[in-house]
Amino acid sequence: MGIFTYLISSALGVLALPLATIFITTVLIFVLMFVFSMIGDALGGASFNPIATAALYAADVTPDSLISMAFRFPAQVAGAGDGTLAIMEVMPTQYRLMLGGPSLKVDLHTGAIAEGVFVKKERSMISDHSLANILY
Repeated sequence: MGIFTYLISSALGVLALPLATIFITTVLIFVLMFVFSMIGDALGGASFNPIATAALYAADVTPDSLISMAFRFPAQVAGAGDGTLAIMEVMPTQYRLMLGGPSLKVDLHTGAIAEGVFVKKERSMISDHSLANILY
């Protein structure tokens, strides 16, 4: 996503404007979601996101069985891995540095402690301000 944002914003000459790059990224995400939704509908409701598949199964919205989920998850993970490898193969060398994902800037123990603190704080904030607490 960052590569396409960089290419479009540099072509438009708005690379120095942070709001313009955020707008370009938002439009790109919208277009990708629209295209993948159309592809999913054309394939009979295919889902490209394992989290969405798990959430729909847990909510008992889909007629899928546990056996179909057991086959679908590994297939989606393998497809994601193959897609990542394909992107790495066709990416021009000058943009390969932009492909890095999130990385930990501190040691592993500090990162794990920080993650635990933030998750606990987030859960307590959600439970303190939940809709049930606001209504009662």
